[in-house]
Amino acid sequence: MGTAPPAAGLSLRNLFHHKWLVGAFWFFLTGALFFSAVRDLPLIRSEAMYALVPKEMGEAGTWLTPTLNGARYLDKPPLLYWVNLLAYKLGGVSETTARIPTLMAAAGEVGLTYLVGIEVLGPRPAFWGSLVLLTSVGFFALHLQLLTDHLVTLSLLVALYVMLLTEGRLASGRPAGSQPVFFQMALAAGFLSKGLIGFVFPLMILAGYSGLRRNAGLLSLVLNPRGWLVFLLLSLPWLGAMEYHHPGFLRHHILNEQILRFLGERQPPDINSFSLGGFWLFLFLWLLPWGLLLPEALYCYVREAWRSSLAFGREGLMPLWAAVVLLFFSLSSSRIEYYSLPALPPLALILGWRLSRIIATPGDRRLPLVLFLLGFLGLATLLLLPHLEELCAANRREFFGMFPLIQPWARQVTYIVPGLSLTGVVLGWRRPRVALAFYGTLALVLLFFTWKTYLALSPLLSDKIFGEYLRKAAAPGDVVVMEAIEEFEYGASLAFYSGRRILMVQRRGLPQFAYAVSPRENFLISATRLEELWRSPSRVYLLVDEAILSEVRLPEGILVQALPGKRLLSNRP
Repeated sequence: MGTAPPAAGLSLRNLFHHKWLVGAFWFFLTGALFFSAVRDLPLIRSEAMYALVPKEMGEAGTWLTPTLNGARYLDKPPLLYWVNLLAYKLGGVSETTARIPTLMAAAGEVGLTYLVGIEVLGPRPAFWGSLVLLTSVGFFALHLQLLTDHLVTLSLLVALYVMLLTEGRLASGRPAGSQPVFFQMALAAGFLSKGLIGFVFPLMILAGYSGLRRNAGLLSLVLNPRGWLVFLLLSLPWLGAMEYHHPGFLRHHILNEQILRFLGERQPPDINSFSLGGFWLFLFLWLLPWGLLLPEALYCYVREAWRSSLAFGREGLMPLWAAVVLLFFSLSSSRIEYYSLPALPPLALILGWRLSRIIATPGDRRLPLVLFLLGFLGLATLLLLPHLEELCAANRREFFGMFPLIQPWARQVTYIVPGLSLTGVVLGWRRPRVALAFYGTLALVLLFFTWKTYLALSPLLSDKIFGEYLRKAAAPGDVVVMEAIEEFEYGASLAFYSGRRILMVQRRGLPQFAYAVSPRENFLISATRLEELWRSPSRVYLLVDEAILSEVRLPEGILVQALPGKRLLSNRP
């Protein structure tokens, strides 16, 4: 399973061996794919805060204190805010500009997956693994959204690539040099992206890998004082400044938001955690269509790696990496469907390794058999989607009513996917390269349908249409209110597009601030206060989800706009 020796020249035959050239190819291909997909894509409720916070920071002229809808927001580390704020300063404030850093992160993840893969498995498995990652439904869909998890995954890839380069230097008798500094820079980036897990994941994998390889020299990456000095210089200033300006910040940010959240004791409990079964189910969904190969690929990979030596070689990094991430969140009391994202690169590389073996074996029938199963799943799409909607809606209310919006696309999937799959079975039987070509085509088709589905769901998941209407129609003295939502962060889409501060109704104690805010910052109002505003002479706009419409006890208002699952009402013409 070791790395193949490099070849000279630039012919197609040995192009695989020019790792920087192929890595750049994956970087630019990923960038082009995502740029074409995210242009003018609306910001949905679950991601818009990462666009609104840097917008407000820029308007306030600060790089220190994040604010959300005018109130201090102390929950998240700042790196995604900073890179988005930098993007705004370079390209202006827009939904597309806000997505540029995430687009760059996606490109970096695919490129670095190839570079890590070539160090561990060789050029061909690395190439196919990068293809698997890029064309997986989950990797594509999740990178259409702004998430801190992308920066965590990118920083983890950087840290592990530095670890592998350091191992190579030590094996050749050279000192580690500046590698500890680069490793700690990656740790600092992960820490400033998502807190402790951005710091803990690389350290856990490094400790496990050095033990697996019986190579204590790798621990120089964390025993070098110069490296730790760099980490502290990069991470402590923001933490110290925030604690100085906002006493109690460290207790909330580190203890409540990270440690107690892991234990399920965070206050207030604002996360509807995915079940353990749902979390693992989504791991399979994220890797579609390649995920059907994963169980057999994992079995063959671990079996061959174990047979090659009593202790794993470098190949042990891949299952170790995935296991650290997945077991961590399996043990956590708070997990969301996309928390498995940092585990996708090693699993994609294992799949790439398996694909390289399959296509090198004439007459292999594994891919046609899996294509047949994919065709069957395609036929069952219309039956499976309502259950997926139920699973998603149990975590976030805005997914109610999802199925009717995507039913037209799902209907096309039920005959296009089986048609492609069965054609691949017939033409690729005992011809694995032909079968792989159909498999790859099917992956691209699924990416297209994923994108079209995302576009179809945008009116349900985003408040862009309502926000842009309010930006044009609402007068400066008008009041904009959003009815009760699970978490106040979900109001960011309306605030971003309307360009104004909004009020939010609090019902049954939610949403709720986790720390004291001043009356000037507080944008939460009671149902009684909403009724008072509704009866006042001021014009009030109210955005309400139909899921809670029965709880709203107000005199009949004027319907301004309506979308599936949502209504914008006003108390005045």
